[in-house]
Amino acid sequence: MFWSIQFYYNKNLDPVFINKLFYFLVSRGLKYNVKYEGYYSIISKVAYSQPGKDIIHSEKEINESTEKLAEIIYTYLNFNLQTTSLGINLGYLDEVKFPFNVGVHPVEDNKSLISFETNEYCMADEKTFLAFINLCKEVFDRFNFVHGAFRSEYQDDIPFNEEDFLKVLPDIVNFYSKPLVDKIGREKLLSAPARKVEQLENGGIMLLVCILHPEQLGCPDELDSVRLHLGYELRYV
Repeated sequence: MFWSIQFYYNKNLDPVFINKLFYFLVSRGLKYNVKYEGYYSIISKVAYSQPGKDIIHSEKEINESTEKLAEIIYTYLNFNLQTTSLGINLGYLDEVKFPFNVGVHPVEDNKSLISFETNEYCMADEKTFLAFINLCKEVFDRFNFVHGAFRSEYQDDIPFNEEDFLKVLPDIVNFYSKPLVDKIGREKLLSAPARKVEQLENGGIMLLVCILHPEQLGCPDELDSVRLHLGYELRYV
């Protein structure tokens, strides 16, 4: 099962943000085309714009070339950022090792979805999963995204409207900016019966309900407890 942590970015995509995002990831130990195959895609959402200009590229051999990220980003920035998605496979090679795809996806009204996509087989154990979630937490904290959450390949993307996001049942991992924390109630979130609730430097909160790995692909009981605690009516579809 493929799954991702998705973040809502409520500003226009621009070169400064794109460069800051990837420079930050590299500063945290992310590398390109080392241990895991390097891959990137630059795809326009508008079928009739720049026909034949989309780029889907896999490296011929695995050989660490993190410096190539500068070239990939430079190429992407020559496209229309309001209609073009970027995806780059990166590898995290600190105490634990895992690959994932960083996605930058423009949506309507100059809003964007930033996604970190992986699958349960890349998250071999609790330590790896927590390292990945910690990286996502650092990104959310640094770039002041509005909100974020776990999404499996079988779920819709997170809502972009804050009110709609608060109507959706909390998932395995959830990120709330300070304005959303204030709406829900800081003490209510901090006292949730979750695996981990952490206050962030930007005033937001990360709510981690349970650990996800190949032997445990969900936690319905824990999710029900957290949802009821936060005042949601349980519903299943």
